[in-house]
Amino acid sequence: MQIEFSELGNHSVDVCIVGCGAAGLSMAQRLVRQGYRVALCEGGDHEYSERSQEIYAGESLGDPYIPLVSARLRYFGGSTNHWGGICRSLDTYDFVAKPAAPETTAWPIGREALEPYYAEAADILSVVPIPPDSDIPGTGLKRIHFSAPPPTRLKPKYTAFVQDAEALAYCPTANLWGLQTSQGKVTRAVFRDYAGNERSVSAHYFVLACGGIENSRLLLWCNRQADGQLVKHPETLGRYWMDHPHATIGRALFLDPARFGLDLDHTVFLAPTPDSIAERRILNCGLRLHRMGDEDTEQLIDDLAFAAPALGRQLKDKAFGKRLMCGALLRAAWEQEPHPESRIELDTATDKLGMPRARLIWRKTPLDARTVRDSTLLLGDYLRDHNAGRLQLAPWLAKEAVEVIEFPDDGEIAGRHHMGGTRMSLNSDQGIVDSDCKVFGQDNFYIAGSSVFPSAGHANPTLTLTQLALRLSAHLERRLGQRI
Repeated sequence: MQIEFSELGNHSVDVCIVGCGAAGLSMAQRLVRQGYRVALCEGGDHEYSERSQEIYAGESLGDPYIPLVSARLRYFGGSTNHWGGICRSLDTYDFVAKPAAPETTAWPIGREALEPYYAEAADILSVVPIPPDSDIPGTGLKRIHFSAPPPTRLKPKYTAFVQDAEALAYCPTANLWGLQTSQGKVTRAVFRDYAGNERSVSAHYFVLACGGIENSRLLLWCNRQADGQLVKHPETLGRYWMDHPHATIGRALFLDPARFGLDLDHTVFLAPTPDSIAERRILNCGLRLHRMGDEDTEQLIDDLAFAAPALGRQLKDKAFGKRLMCGALLRAAWEQEPHPESRIELDTATDKLGMPRARLIWRKTPLDARTVRDSTLLLGDYLRDHNAGRLQLAPWLAKEAVEVIEFPDDGEIAGRHHMGGTRMSLNSDQGIVDSDCKVFGQDNFYIAGSSVFPSAGHANPTLTLTQLALRLSAHLERRLGQRI
């Protein structure tokens, strides 16, 4: 049931979950349905409010990035309130070490650990069946697919549930302020409302599920207040932060559109095969082919003819008007290299609650440039070598020395897919949580959401993080069951 902030802490609970986005809500509804008592604390209001959203304002340094105050939403349902609904799990090989960055890309679990939770996650997010990937022979690429139903907003889906469930104490305007710990256990979570009032919650288990920036900010702050006793090995805390870089990468002319599916579909998604990723020593990448209309295709032919007159004459002789060829605008969203200098820090400026704001330092690397360039060239080399068309790289990507490539600083520069900062690892030297998402050194404190991703693949993270949250719920159910 929904409670007022003044009532927070009056209920005895098994699990205290901080955050009401995809991860927190997925866990809360499952645990409550399994018969456990849950406190669900949301720092924002139930509806959108400026006083809550302003908490997300922060400084951004390094490579240009989206203003932090508008990169995500801070109220019930989190950023599912503005997402597009496009879903796909990470690939199986995204969980294993990639040759290009073997020390930073491996997960301590495989995709098979998440598969038992796929159907439940798909139901929560209204995922429709996704066709299987299919290799395109001779290209080093495969055609991939996404679930793209109308987006499910978790706010309207779960509002009635959180207001009516008797085993649930749902409290908006409860901003996490501190975590008290003793002898390797979190004993109490302290919350503050916008008037400066404080309340605290005790529970058997605590879960932080506030998103890919806020999880790091809150942990950094709470660890400072706890004199380093909350995260006893904080070397990686806030570090290895990632997003999916996005950019327009060029245009291509296809003399055989059917081979790539462009004869039937306006937008086609491609990705390098695992063999291509290993051979080229790149990371994963999603290419998006948006079919052009006749006028834009004609302009592309003219541009190609200007650069290569002989090719232009050949193209002019083709049966262009009969759709035996078509042009496509090329865009990409790709996996960012996990790197310690891409990170979340605490700023010197504070928010209205008195907590330091987040400072993002986003840094892309030469491997990020090589990943998108080589993935694009897989397509371009095939079109050229098989006389199946031509690819024209965007000027920013045309430089062969990837060390000097300057990424675009306008347009859709990132997917707002915040990952990393509290990464999962086998030991506390390399990450913040273990394979069960439990914070190293704390017996009853867990992190949920994409901040635990050690690496990012190229797919939107929502489906994977929801599966991971449900897996964490099952883990807590087993531990709670042992207490009875």
